[in-house]
Parts: sequence; structure tokens; C-alpha cells
Amino acid sequence: MSAALFRIVGWSYLPDFATKQALRVIHRIYSSIFHRPPPDPRTPTYALHYRLTFATVVLCYLIYNFLDASGRITSNFYELLGVYPNSNDATLKTAFRGFARKYHPDRVGPSGEALFIEVRDAFEALKNPVVRFAYDRFGPDVLQWKECTTMREYLRRGLLSSSLYHIMTGAGLILFSAIGKPSPIAAWRYLLFLCLFASELYLLLAPSPSTSPPSTFVDAITSHATILDVVFPKRIVYQHILLLHQVFFFLSVALSRVAPVLFPSLMQGDPIMDQQIVRAMAERLGALAKNTERELSIMLDTELLAIHETPMVTSELSTLPRPHEILKSDIMHALTMEMEDVAVENKLKSEVGPVKTAWDFAVDKEMKKRAQGRRLHEIADQLPSPPPETGQGKIHIRARSLSL
Repeated sequence: MSAALFRIVGWSYLPDFATKQALRVIHRIYSSIFHRPPPDPRTPTYALHYRLTFATVVLCYLIYNFLDASGRITSNFYELLGVYPNSNDATLKTAFRGFARKYHPDRVGPSGEALFIEVRDAFEALKNPVVRFAYDRFGPDVLQWKECTTMREYLRRGLLSSSLYHIMTGAGLILFSAIGKPSPIAAWRYLLFLCLFASELYLLLAPSPSTSPPSTFVDAITSHATILDVVFPKRIVYQHILLLHQVFFFLSVALSRVAPVLFPSLMQGDPIMDQQIVRAMAERLGALAKNTERELSIMLDTELLAIHETPMVTSELSTLPRPHEILKSDIMHALTMEMEDVAVENKLKSEVGPVKTAWDFAVDKEMKKRAQGRRLHEIADQLPSPPPETGQGKIHIRARSLSL
């Protein structure tokens, strides 16, 4: 368990850290050779260099994990004896005699007694072709299955034991996909899991080279060497399966780390989820627009009702009819004309062309006229005003009569 956690932590932080350090060294070498400055981190060239360096680091780390996992697998009975799995009984007996002469407790002392007893018990059990067939597929645990006597019973017991790993792994993948963010990488994980399951099932059911003809079923199928048999010729099926489990774990984690960096387009959101998000945002914006329109309508009603002669209570505004239903016709006509003038004025101000030029000329002429009027008023105010007329100062001249 601790080794698995250590590997997860390593896959989470080590590739990024190693990529940054390696890219820094590469850019220094690039600058010293080509005498050019390294690309800016915000440029596409830097992003391409980072992806290629990251892929190289992850590939090297995968190879290291593969070799480390391969070295951690315990040796099988054939490797302890120094023979190949397809050796016959006579070869096994000769190899065991040589092993006993070299590792007998009388020669190596009590420290080698446990190993000698383990190899001796395995040699005695593997004299039975059925037990040897089960040992090649399910490992040393079959030596404890005393209740199994036929090949079918060993296969049933071994397949049930192996199914526990696949059930737990499949449940973990489903749980991880359910609680995590939807991603196209999940489909690749499931495909990798199916490949692992098919490979393991093939290795378990295919006859091994070490199987002697115990039944008609085994004789009917010709054994074929796999790539694992070529790479590890002294290993048997159960060791190959353990290695495949480790490889599946490494590839699953590497897929989650490498795909977002090397293939950013794969990390785009689900179109269905995007449509749902857009639809939800549109509904929220529509509701907000309706609320804003309602508030503006209330404010407009308040302003228009202030013009009306009838006083109204603020709490009654929500129950009032529309302004055009209660305002007088002359007020509505004046408001309509004013709004039309405002609309025309805004339209003229926003356009460019002869109309806009004529509008500017008219406005300028009117401004000059008003400025001239203001100056005339100022000059008139500076002149002395005539004395006021009073009744006491008036002289009434009586017209003389022309008659004699």
C-alpha cells in the first residue's frame, strides 16, 4: 500500500519538476550553441518544447517503473533451480539434486533451511502435471489448495481468486469517473482495463510450454510464446500477470498526466454538458433581464405619475394602471413629441454624413444667435434707465380757446 501511494505521489509531482529542470538545461544548451535567446514562456514555441520534454520525461519514468516492477517480482521455482519452464521431469530432477547439494542445510546452516524446504515441497508437488499446470498460472498459492484435485477445480479456484482484483479495479474506475470531472481520458482507461482483462484471460487459459499432456483439452491447443515469454524466458504466467497489473497502474496514471499536456484538445468539455451550462446561463440572464425591466418600469411609472395632478401613495404604484391609461391626452401628446425629438436628436448625433454636418451647422448658428442675444442684453443692462413718471411732476397745459 505504501509503495502504491509513493508511486502516485511520484507521478503527481516528479514529471512536472523534472520537465522544468530539463527544459531549463536544454534552453541553456540551445542558447550557447545557436547564440539565440530561449523562447518566452508565453509563446507557442515554448509550449511545444515543454510538451516534447514532458513526453520524454514521462517515457523515461515509465521505463524506470517498468524495470523496477519487474525486478520486484519474486523468483519462481524454475528460476531457483536454474532451468526453463518447459523442462521435463528428468531435467527438473537433475536440477533439484544440484540445488540440494549446494543449498542443503548441512552445508549452508540453519539460514538456508527455509528456502530448501520450500523448493523441496514445490518439487514434490510439481511432479503432478495438474499441480504444475496450476502453479504456472496461479503461483505458489496452489500448493495450499489441498481440496483441488482436477484441472477444472484448479482453474475454477484460480479464476475466482483472480476475479477479485478485476472487480475492485473496475469499481475503482467507475467511482473515479463518477466523482471526477468528465473527461475523454476515462474511455481510454476503460479500454486499457479491457485489454488487461483480455490479456490475463488469454494467459490463464492458454497452455504453457511446461504442461505435459494431462488432458485432451491441453493437447488440442498448440502453445504460442508471447512477447513476455521472449523478454523473460524463465518466467511463467502468474509472474507475467503480476507485471501486467503493474503496467496497467503505471499507464493509467501516465495517461491522466500526459494527455492534458500532449493533447490539450482532448480535454475540451463535453458538448452536452456545455449546452446545459449555456442553457442554464441563458435562463439566469433572462430572469435577470425580466427583473431589470420590471424595476425600470416601476421607476418610469413613478416619474410619469409625478407629472399628474392627482397625488398617489407610493404603496399603490404596483396596482396602478399604465400611464397612458390615466394621463391626459395633451400630456401624452407632449411627452410623445418630446421623446420623438430626443430620439431624432440622438440619431442625428450618432450618424456621420451630410445630415450630421447640417445638424452641427444649425446648432452652431443657434448658439451664436443666443450668444449675440446675451451680449445685447448685457449692453442694455449697462445703459442708464429713464426716470420714472409720477403724478406730481406732470404739467397740464390747458388748450386755449380760439374763439373770441
